[in-house]
Amino acid sequence: LKINSQLLAMPSKYASVSTGWPTKTELEAAHRIREHHSAEIAKLKDPSRDVVGDLRIVRFVRARHGNEQEAREWYGEFLKVRTERPEIEEKIRPSVIGMTPEQYLQWFNDRRHPSFPVCPYAGETDDGQILMVVRTGMLDPVDFTENRGDVPLEDEELLILSMLEWLLWYVDEMSWKRHEMVYVIKLMDLSGLGGGGRKLVIFVPKMKQLLVGLLEAAQKPYCEHDALFLATNAPFIFRAVKSVLFLLLTAKQKSKFSVLGYTTDAAVRKNLMEILPARIVPEALGGSRATIPGLFPLADVSSELPGWLQRRQDPGFMWKVFEKPAPVAALPPSADQTLPPPAAPDAGARDPPGQIVAVAAVPQLQTVAQEVVIIGTDAKDLATQGVALPADDEPSFVSLEGQESGQACSCCAVTG
Repeated sequence: LKINSQLLAMPSKYASVSTGWPTKTELEAAHRIREHHSAEIAKLKDPSRDVVGDLRIVRFVRARHGNEQEAREWYGEFLKVRTERPEIEEKIRPSVIGMTPEQYLQWFNDRRHPSFPVCPYAGETDDGQILMVVRTGMLDPVDFTENRGDVPLEDEELLILSMLEWLLWYVDEMSWKRHEMVYVIKLMDLSGLGGGGRKLVIFVPKMKQLLVGLLEAAQKPYCEHDALFLATNAPFIFRAVKSVLFLLLTAKQKSKFSVLGYTTDAAVRKNLMEILPARIVPEALGGSRATIPGLFPLADVSSELPGWLQRRQDPGFMWKVFEKPAPVAALPPSADQTLPPPAAPDAGARDPPGQIVAVAAVPQLQTVAQEVVIIGTDAKDLATQGVALPADDEPSFVSLEGQESGQACSCCAVTG
């Protein structure tokens, strides 16, 4: 079954994705896909909103260009991976889900090999997209795979899976908060690639195997979380890497890939700043950010490796249950929320609290003058926002006119 995704128009810089809120057609497809996989979902130990909710399933629908059958197959593979890799639910998610970006960066940097120059979260763009920065050209694949004591390379795969799990959870949270789909922009600095005695990753079998596995993981189970791949400072030798890389990517992933040129060129810097604000881009790449831990400047491997080995060889260090603090004001509630397809409410039906039946277009950070249809929501939830609901709690139109801008409804995460 091929459905029409009806994706909303996007700025040209995000030509391959849509930040538009899910359409009625997409929501109907997501509900059918979830129902089809209800038996697999029932086996999950952690069926949280970012795993089984509408926004996550819609990413599969969009990744397959609205082809519901293909989206259903991809989502089925995603669920299968979670049952075949119990570490995801037993080790990774209890350790990282719920962390703020600052908390996750501290956690990740404490565990990241000094030769692995990756920053999973370097900030957010003015329109809410997440920036990841990687100094690909300075990655030493031999040092990374061999200079690690008795810490198995398989542990690095789990660490990178933790990055994907946290990112997909965080973009889900931010999507609910902003009432639009949030993605990740990956900025790669390729300067130094193949230099300084470093081999290319495609010529180091262990590293190539790890890279291929990660690309496959991101292709289906973690699909449609990237908005753009921006490669800068690519030397001529990058052509060899790109030819191998593109063999592993889908057509849609390839469409997100841009090679911008050298950041010493004013025109390249200008193009980059049209996509990313200077405040989150390193100075070395034309921005105004002075440092990014472990990347700008690079980590001193010889001085940091002993401490890394000591930490990673401690069996109790790697995976510790994250003790979640009081709710962070910047994040919306994490209770499971799905978006039923907009329809006329059945007067005899009672929906679970917090489900959104229909939401009018709510302009962000403006005084709200629209109406929201909410079914089954406890009046006290909205009373805290200064909105009164009928005492009988029947399906009703609730006016939010005049509410203070920037407030988020505690039950449905709509910001007005």
